[in-house]
Amino acid sequence: MTDHFGSCLCGTVSFELTGDFDSFYLCHCQHCQKDTGSAHAANLFSQSAKLAWRSGADAVTSFTLPGTRHNSS
Repeated sequence: MTDHFGSCLCGTVSFELTGDFDSFYLCHCQHCQKDTGSAHAANLFSQSAKLAWRSGADAVTSFTLPGTRHNSS
């Protein structure tokens, strides 16, 4: 298993992900373009990896677009 660490740009939120990624996709749908303000979004998927918030979990929000499976965090 691999450990991955990350944070937001301001450092309020940090996390640790333990496990491996199953797949990686660059999505070019209009929802992902709006989420990122670019031509695509980079999406990683895993069935087994575990996410642990190291700081700032209360500052994280999530939005699911009604009528779709599109979720943005």
